[in-house]
Amino acid sequence: MSEFAKRFEVMDRKSFLKNEDEQKIHDATLEVMEDTGIRIHSAVAREALKKAGAEVDETSMIVKFPRSVTVDLMKTIPKELVLAGRTKEYDLPVDGTHHYYTTDGCGVFVWDEKAQSRRDSVLEDIRKSAIIGDWLPYLSIYEPMVVANDMPSEKHVIYEMKEAMENTSKHIETESTTTAKEARAQVKMAADVVGSVEELRKRHYISAMVCTVPPLILDGHATDAAMIWAENHIPVHITAMPSMGLSGPATIPGELIVCHAETLALACAMQAHDSGAPVLYGSVLSTMDLRSGGYNASSPEAAILGALTAEMAGFCNIPNSAGGIGSSSRIPGVQASMENGIFASIAAIGGSEIMNGIGMVDGSTVLSYEQLLIDHEIAAITINSLRKIEVDDETLAVDIIKKVGIGGNYLKEKHTLKHTRNFYISKLIDTSGYESWVSKGSKTLMDIAGEKADWILKNHQPEKLDRDISNKLEKIVKEF
Repeated sequence: MSEFAKRFEVMDRKSFLKNEDEQKIHDATLEVMEDTGIRIHSAVAREALKKAGAEVDETSMIVKFPRSVTVDLMKTIPKELVLAGRTKEYDLPVDGTHHYYTTDGCGVFVWDEKAQSRRDSVLEDIRKSAIIGDWLPYLSIYEPMVVANDMPSEKHVIYEMKEAMENTSKHIETESTTTAKEARAQVKMAADVVGSVEELRKRHYISAMVCTVPPLILDGHATDAAMIWAENHIPVHITAMPSMGLSGPATIPGELIVCHAETLALACAMQAHDSGAPVLYGSVLSTMDLRSGGYNASSPEAAILGALTAEMAGFCNIPNSAGGIGSSSRIPGVQASMENGIFASIAAIGGSEIMNGIGMVDGSTVLSYEQLLIDHEIAAITINSLRKIEVDDETLAVDIIKKVGIGGNYLKEKHTLKHTRNFYISKLIDTSGYESWVSKGSKTLMDIAGEKADWILKNHQPEKLDRDISNKLEKIVKEF
């Protein structure tokens, strides 16, 4: 395991549900999948599931899953995987002992802190956010954060993927993919980077987010793309997003059943299409805003659901990327940071392995470079708060306690020098005192975060792709 991956090792997590309650939710889900079924708009997925023993009605496109079929297909899901970086230094074991963070994706605006307004996102924002993401020590995975509104709409996904590959060595997750054609092009790009399609099947350099459509629907184009990912063993973060009271029941167990059913349905479709295809249980759940009927990711219910979906993934022995940072605050700042801090800590304690995704506000539609730095600070504090605690002779420090004695001071001890090197030091928060803060210009956290983002862009040079590979990617973009 690389030193980078060791940075994200955490202690055993806590359960919020009793094991018997997890079993009840799982059993109820299998009942819904068998009796009500899932409407699947992908003919490829329906055909694969039919061959596996599911009941398919081609007229309604409803697929019903006999319990035995679901159970058998779930057995072929890999229990562990490694999300690879461009270089092995950034390989990430997903085995239940780590807690990783991604950026968020699909934003269409960028917040301008100086103008206090937002603008359309462009391809340059992918380059900048990828460079920042490459530098950030507690960001594990880069996801192209915005839509390149200055690129042709039919090609923006491919442009964004190339820009990401050029500007970070970390694992890349794609979110904007909506067609099989886009998926094929990205497979080809990733294969060129790692050397071949065969190597890509073994070395998961990219992964993909595929969203289901609540309640109980799998979109046709997105599911067709998932079949391409499955064929090439690209890990898929299956992301169910029912909203309590609107596209899911107004109770937490009921919401979990809809989420669980959609997730298992797509996972089973992928296994039926290509057995052993890697998947992640990647839910991001919310509640309905009772005042408007809109999306509300800021509720306490949404916060606990992030942890509970991680639990349900663990119950099924499926790697997870459950939960998420994605404030409903319309602008970056205090509200977004407060919500994200709470959500990150609860989901992390509950067992989230991959937390999606820092740097966005307003329901993941607006990129803020300042919020990206602040959310990274939240991620760093969360991870360091959950570090494994080693209890041995060295850490018990009995000899040192006896040596210093009553009323002594530990500052001069070599033991202190050695272990204070493990203390987390914030890259943003000024702890020097009020007078010192004033003398430095009385800067707010947003001010400091913006300056840090500018510093990274000025000083950090990501390791570039080999020129021949870069030219191959450019050719794929042009041909697309």
